[in-house]
Amino acid sequence: MHSKVKRTKFGLRYGSSEVVVELPDDRVLYIAEPIDVRGVANQGDEVRRALANPIGSAPLRDIARRCKRVAIAVDDITRSTPCRTILPVVIDELVTAGVSACDIEVIIALGTHRKMSEEEVLERYGEEVVSRIEIANHDAGDPGELIDLGQTPSGTPIIVNRSFYEADVRVAIGNVIPHMYAGWSGGAKAVQPGVSSEATTYSTHIAAARIPLEELVGKVENPIRREMEMVARRVGLHFILNTVLNERGELVKAFAGDMVRAHREAVRLAGSIFCPRIPSGADIVLASSHPADIDYWQAIKGAVTSSIAVRKGGAMILLTPCEEGISPTHPEAERYGALQLHDVEALVKEGVIRDLSSAAFALVQARIRAKARLLIVSDGLGQRECKALGAEKAESVQDAIGLAEKVLGGNARFGILKCSELAPVIATPP
Repeated sequence: MHSKVKRTKFGLRYGSSEVVVELPDDRVLYIAEPIDVRGVANQGDEVRRALANPIGSAPLRDIARRCKRVAIAVDDITRSTPCRTILPVVIDELVTAGVSACDIEVIIALGTHRKMSEEEVLERYGEEVVSRIEIANHDAGDPGELIDLGQTPSGTPIIVNRSFYEADVRVAIGNVIPHMYAGWSGGAKAVQPGVSSEATTYSTHIAAARIPLEELVGKVENPIRREMEMVARRVGLHFILNTVLNERGELVKAFAGDMVRAHREAVRLAGSIFCPRIPSGADIVLASSHPADIDYWQAIKGAVTSSIAVRKGGAMILLTPCEEGISPTHPEAERYGALQLHDVEALVKEGVIRDLSSAAFALVQARIRAKARLLIVSDGLGQRECKALGAEKAESVQDAIGLAEKVLGGNARFGILKCSELAPVIATPP
């Protein structure tokens, strides 16, 4: 009599729901997810603690004292930063320093993302802030809203939001997780690309896309981060407030102060949460893009993480809703997303691809596919969109597993990535 095969059951986030998957226990090589840590009891109190104990900087209230106008760069709807909690505390700190609420401007650091609607602004930042403070969407493509400050030594143009630059005090708020272009989010990233021009963002994104993914994701000291910090220094970023969250979106700790020193302290904690060790690359990686799932421009982060965690020649299965398609603001991402690396580089050299952020996206997508086969399970991406990404559309997780096993065999081993906010560390590199 044959013994019953033990099975592992787990859930993968898919938008606001969850997809339950069962696999044979002996074929699950790893399940990678953020380390479970407890959130603080009171988020507002934690933010106040961080503001009172800045790292490498004078307190914000001292910096703002005797200054008239303050600009605060905050991230948008695609990010997890608890802005509804943070912003009222920061604003109160500035008002205590003598800054009038009417002289505080919140600039949504969109980079090249789409603008947020009034409803989205209210939901993300809260009535308390919206009713008191001017809030503006950054426009990376409007020359009238930008100012040219020259370029970095390596040639990155420093063209940024004029209103942010001309404020007496410049503050940036963000969250710290692994990032495919900057190594880690947070810190100077609120300025570049947050409140920078298209040209500035194109420059750093295309440079990042030319670096192998495993050399950048989760590595804080890298050439792209240094370039972003050069831009932020030229702009004169006075103060940051960065958060580290757990998998449930709860605030674990806040870090305030100097844009480099406070950021590195945040990365140190975030690294202990979001850099799980895995034994080796799996034959088949099953991954949720959560929480980066509004469109594939964001969901590609899940594919990037998968490409680090899969063996060469394996398969990646990405679960992602992508209700806004590939990208509502970067049509060239769809046009060139299926090309190979050398083809994208040739079109960039010839000046055919005008949106270099889309070129960077296409380069990253090509790197992902060069590592392993990509199958996508999504309600928002149809056959046409998946083909445009050089990927395959699967109607369900089980269908995707079946397609992968046809090539890799019935004994292929699985790796599970519970979210996109990971930088896996392979114990035995290939």
